[in-house]
Amino acid sequence: MEKIASLWNYALIYIVELSLFASVFMLSGAYGFEYIGGLYPCDLCWPQRYAHMAVIIFSGFALYLKKQNNIKWLRFKLMTLFSYLVSVGYSGYHAGVEQKWWKGPESCTITTGGDAMSAADFFNQLQGAPLIRCDDIPWDLFGISMAGYNFLISLFLTIMLVISVRKDFQK
Repeated sequence: MEKIASLWNYALIYIVELSLFASVFMLSGAYGFEYIGGLYPCDLCWPQRYAHMAVIIFSGFALYLKKQNNIKWLRFKLMTLFSYLVSVGYSGYHAGVEQKWWKGPESCTITTGGDAMSAADFFNQLQGAPLIRCDDIPWDLFGISMAGYNFLISLFLTIMLVISVRKDFQK
Protein backbone atom coordinates (compact mmCIF):
# COMPACT_ATOMS: atom_id res chain seq x y z
CA MET A 1 0.00 0.00 0.00
CA GLU A 2 2.92 2.29 0.74
CA LYS A 3 4.29 1.80 -2.79
CA ILE A 4 0.93 2.77 -4.30
CA ALA A 5 0.85 5.95 -2.21
CA SER A 6 4.40 6.70 -3.26
CA LEU A 7 3.55 6.16 -6.92
CA TRP A 8 0.45 8.37 -6.57
CA ASN A 9 2.51 11.19 -5.02
CA TYR A 10 5.15 10.84 -7.72
CA ALA A 11 2.45 11.04 -10.42
CA LEU A 12 0.98 14.16 -8.81
CA ILE A 13 4.39 15.83 -8.75
CA TYR A 14 4.96 15.06 -12.43
CA ILE A 15 1.35 15.38 -13.62
CA VAL A 16 2.18 17.88 -16.37
CA GLU A 17 4.80 15.53 -17.78
CA LEU A 18 2.37 12.63 -17.47
CA SER A 19 -0.33 14.66 -19.24
CA LEU A 20 2.03 15.51 -22.08
CA PHE A 21 3.12 11.88 -22.45
CA ALA A 22 -0.47 10.57 -22.31
CA SER A 23 -1.73 12.99 -24.96
CA VAL A 24 1.20 12.28 -27.26
CA PHE A 25 0.59 8.56 -26.79
CA MET A 26 -3.19 8.79 -27.40
CA LEU A 27 -2.84 11.11 -30.39
CA SER A 28 -0.14 8.85 -31.86
CA GLY A 29 -2.42 5.89 -31.34
CA ALA A 30 -5.30 7.65 -33.08
CA TYR A 31 -3.14 8.53 -36.08
CA GLY A 32 -1.66 5.03 -36.07
CA PHE A 33 -5.13 3.50 -36.18
CA GLU A 34 -5.98 5.87 -39.02
CA TYR A 35 -2.90 5.60 -41.24
CA ILE A 36 -1.74 2.07 -40.40
CA GLY A 37 -5.00 0.38 -39.42
CA GLY A 38 -7.31 2.14 -41.88
CA LEU A 39 -9.79 3.25 -39.16
CA TYR A 40 -10.69 6.75 -40.25
CA PRO A 41 -12.07 9.26 -37.73
CA CYS A 42 -15.69 10.30 -37.59
CA ASP A 43 -16.95 13.84 -36.93
CA LEU A 44 -16.84 13.30 -33.15
CA CYS A 45 -13.25 12.05 -33.21
CA TRP A 46 -11.78 15.31 -34.46
CA PRO A 47 -12.59 17.50 -31.42
CA GLN A 48 -11.04 14.83 -29.19
CA ARG A 49 -7.86 15.02 -31.24
CA TYR A 50 -7.86 18.82 -31.08
CA ALA A 51 -8.16 18.65 -27.29
CA HIS A 52 -5.08 16.42 -27.11
CA MET A 53 -3.20 18.75 -29.44
CA ALA A 54 -4.05 21.58 -27.05
CA VAL A 55 -2.85 19.50 -24.09
CA ILE A 56 0.46 18.91 -25.86
CA ILE A 57 0.91 22.62 -26.56
CA PHE A 58 -0.17 23.87 -23.13
CA SER A 59 1.71 21.25 -21.13
CA GLY A 60 4.80 21.87 -23.26
CA PHE A 61 4.66 25.57 -22.41
CA ALA A 62 3.99 24.72 -18.77
CA LEU A 63 7.10 22.54 -18.64
CA TYR A 64 9.15 25.23 -20.34
CA LEU A 65 8.00 27.82 -17.78
CA LYS A 66 8.09 25.56 -14.72
CA LYS A 67 11.41 26.82 -13.37
CA GLN A 68 11.17 30.35 -14.81
CA ASN A 69 7.79 31.80 -13.89
CA ASN A 70 5.52 30.13 -11.35
CA ILE A 71 2.40 32.15 -12.26
CA LYS A 72 2.69 31.49 -16.01
CA TRP A 73 3.46 27.84 -15.28
CA LEU A 74 0.27 27.57 -13.24
CA ARG A 75 -1.74 29.28 -15.99
CA PHE A 76 -0.54 26.77 -18.58
CA LYS A 77 -1.20 23.95 -16.14
CA LEU A 78 -4.78 25.23 -15.83
CA MET A 79 -5.10 25.40 -19.62
CA THR A 80 -3.89 21.81 -19.75
CA LEU A 81 -6.61 20.92 -17.24
CA PHE A 82 -9.30 22.69 -19.27
CA SER A 83 -8.12 20.94 -22.46
CA TYR A 84 -8.53 17.62 -20.70
CA LEU A 85 -12.03 18.68 -19.61
CA VAL A 86 -12.87 19.24 -23.28
CA SER A 87 -11.49 15.78 -24.06
CA VAL A 88 -13.59 14.25 -21.27
CA GLY A 89 -16.72 15.96 -22.59
CA TYR A 90 -16.31 14.99 -26.23
CA SER A 91 -15.06 11.47 -25.59
CA GLY A 92 -17.82 10.81 -23.05
CA TYR A 93 -20.43 12.08 -25.48
CA HIS A 94 -18.91 10.01 -28.29
CA ALA A 95 -18.78 6.85 -26.17
CA GLY A 96 -22.44 7.37 -25.24
CA VAL A 97 -23.36 7.73 -28.92
CA GLU A 98 -21.48 4.52 -29.70
CA GLN A 99 -23.32 2.68 -26.93
CA LYS A 100 -26.66 4.11 -28.21
CA TRP A 101 -27.31 5.82 -24.86
CA TRP A 102 -28.22 9.00 -26.74
CA LYS A 103 -28.37 10.21 -30.31
CA GLY A 104 -25.36 11.65 -32.01
CA PRO A 105 -25.25 14.59 -34.36
CA GLU A 106 -27.18 14.32 -37.59
CA SER A 107 -23.96 14.67 -39.56
CA CYS A 108 -22.63 11.25 -38.59
CA THR A 109 -25.53 9.04 -37.54
CA ILE A 110 -28.31 7.47 -39.50
CA THR A 111 -31.75 7.52 -37.95
CA THR A 112 -34.52 5.34 -39.24
CA GLY A 113 -37.36 7.08 -37.43
CA GLY A 114 -39.17 3.79 -36.87
CA ASP A 115 -41.61 2.65 -39.57
CA ALA A 116 -42.30 6.20 -40.77
CA MET A 117 -39.34 6.30 -43.16
CA SER A 118 -39.77 4.97 -46.67
CA ALA A 119 -37.06 3.09 -48.52
CA ALA A 120 -36.50 6.10 -50.79
CA ASP A 121 -36.07 8.43 -47.79
CA PHE A 122 -33.65 5.98 -46.20
CA PHE A 123 -31.66 5.78 -49.44
CA ASN A 124 -31.53 9.58 -49.68
CA GLN A 125 -30.32 9.78 -46.10
CA LEU A 126 -27.63 7.22 -46.88
CA GLN A 127 -26.47 9.27 -49.87
CA GLY A 128 -26.00 12.36 -47.70
CA ALA A 129 -24.36 10.53 -44.79
CA PRO A 130 -20.58 10.49 -44.40
CA LEU A 131 -18.71 7.23 -44.81
CA ILE A 132 -17.67 7.09 -41.15
CA ARG A 133 -20.52 6.81 -38.68
CA CYS A 134 -20.17 8.06 -35.12
CA ASP A 135 -22.53 5.46 -33.67
CA ASP A 136 -20.49 2.47 -34.86
CA ILE A 137 -17.61 1.03 -32.87
CA PRO A 138 -14.86 0.18 -35.38
CA TRP A 139 -12.47 -1.17 -32.72
CA ASP A 140 -12.76 -2.19 -29.09
CA LEU A 141 -10.73 -3.94 -26.43
CA PHE A 142 -12.54 -5.68 -23.58
CA GLY A 143 -15.78 -4.06 -24.77
CA ILE A 144 -14.43 -0.51 -24.53
CA SER A 145 -14.02 1.60 -27.66
CA MET A 146 -11.27 4.09 -28.43
CA ALA A 147 -13.59 6.91 -27.35
CA GLY A 148 -14.27 5.01 -24.13
CA TYR A 149 -10.57 4.62 -23.38
CA ASN A 150 -10.02 8.28 -24.23
CA PHE A 151 -12.79 9.17 -21.76
CA LEU A 152 -11.37 7.00 -18.96
CA ILE A 153 -7.76 8.16 -19.39
CA SER A 154 -8.75 11.82 -19.80
CA LEU A 155 -11.05 11.66 -16.77
CA PHE A 156 -8.31 10.12 -14.62
CA LEU A 157 -5.78 12.76 -15.70
CA THR A 158 -8.34 15.52 -15.19
CA ILE A 159 -8.92 14.38 -11.61
CA MET A 160 -5.18 14.23 -11.00
CA LEU A 161 -4.70 17.70 -12.48
CA VAL A 162 -7.49 19.10 -10.29
CA ILE A 163 -5.84 17.63 -7.20
CA SER A 164 -2.45 18.97 -8.26
CA VAL A 165 -3.78 22.46 -9.06
CA ARG A 166 -5.63 22.51 -5.74
CA LYS A 167 -2.36 21.72 -3.97
CA ASP A 168 -0.65 24.51 -5.92
CA PHE A 169 -3.28 27.02 -4.78
CA GLN A 170 -2.95 25.87 -1.18
CA LYS A 171 0.78 26.70 -1.16
